Amino acid sequence: MLNIVKKTTAAIALLCLGSALAWGQAAQPQWKDRAEFDLFELIRKEQNPQARLQLLQQWEQKYPETDFKDGRYELMVQTYQQLGKAKEMLDTAKAWVASNPKAITGWYWINLLTVSMNDTSPGALEQGDKAARALLEQIEEALSPAKKPAQVTDEQWNQQKATMEYVAYRTLGWVALERQQYLDADKYFVEALKRNPNDAQVSAWAGRANVRTKQLERQGIALFHFARAAVHSGPGAFPEQARQQLMSSFEKNYINFHGSKDGMDEVLKLAQTAAVPPEGFKIESQDEIMAKQEEELKKTNPVLALWVGIKRELTGPNGATYFENSLKNAHIPGPDGIPVGETTVKKLKGTVVGADPPKRPKKLVLGLSSPNMSEVTLVFENPLAAVPEPGTELEFAGVVTDYSLEPFNVTFEVEPGDVSGLPAPKKAAPAVKKGPAAVKKK
Repeated sequence: MLNIVKKTTAAIALLCLGSALAWGQAAQPQWKDRAEFDLFELIRKEQNPQARLQLLQQWEQKYPETDFKDGRYELMVQTYQQLGKAKEMLDTAKAWVASNPKAITGWYWINLLTVSMNDTSPGALEQGDKAARALLEQIEEALSPAKKPAQVTDEQWNQQKATMEYVAYRTLGWVALERQQYLDADKYFVEALKRNPNDAQVSAWAGRANVRTKQLERQGIALFHFARAAVHSGPGAFPEQARQQLMSSFEKNYINFHGSKDGMDEVLKLAQTAAVPPEGFKIESQDEIMAKQEEELKKTNPVLALWVGIKRELTGPNGATYFENSLKNAHIPGPDGIPVGETTVKKLKGTVVGADPPKRPKKLVLGLSSPNMSEVTLVFENPLAAVPEPGTELEFAGVVTDYSLEPFNVTFEVEPGDVSGLPAPKKAAPAVKKGPAAVKKK
């Protein structure tokens, strides 16, 4: 539950910064009396977190109001962290910001704990959203150049600011993801990655958010983020086994989306050097590639263009609806044909892959996109007297009766007259006539 708190590389530095901010909230802070100072000295020296917690609670009971309240809250959060008590950490941080809305380190802890505790209830998400926005509001004031301590360099100060902004955007992205606000989630995750490109978990979340938009143009962006989560190594990376699983998943989804491995290595190389996709980044889908091919095919091979268009519709997300409304029981291409570009296609063309059964078949399986693919089954009412050899080209038209997606195949009921290229039945050899029996010589 506290992994993210422990793994955040800037946490220790931020705690040091938080101390400087928190303990400096009150102008010229003063101890109430010597007893308060002595109690604090006991707390400061105590190494056992459980014993220190008891002393902190004692301080809180005896001195509910003190000039060092912010510092006390911070010590309590750190002590609960050592004890592994996330809920108590969160409750303390919430009490802290309720007492002092400008306690930037308190808001910081609420952000970290909101995500790490993975509480997706509406109240917890609302709390996380509020904490992230409050943290962003406080950053400009609390980390302005005028408030930079002399011993801190400009680079260190700017890095602290970027780290706190990263934590806030990380929370906003996670909250938006859980609220199913996927476009907002992607926007916030990108801002987080700009400030901390090493967070592989954010890359994986960004991938998930883009997938769930269900927008075609964002699926390539999702693949980039998943690639980044898989290839990133070093600080903030997933364990090796998880990275291997992510890589296998990325490769499978890339091929399913793009249709081949073409361009995959280039995406992986880019993901190794960049945490977010560059402007204009795009991975073409199979549908987009096929659409381009269709336009070209309409000019060069209109018959194949017609088939590619039918197949694209059937394999798309609305394939079943397209089949029921446009293909089922329809005669394709139909007596008058189908216009494709400047041509009217009256028959489809395919290559015989197999026959069922091998002798006197009533079914022929054809490949249309490729001679090796089994995409169409022609069904005849009566067995064929002659079986076409595999590789035979046939032209056909018929009534579409069924289709399957896995494996892909469309069934046509055809008449022999609708199919061109079938071999003619072999003519039977003429019967040999028997002549009169030869007369035996005496």
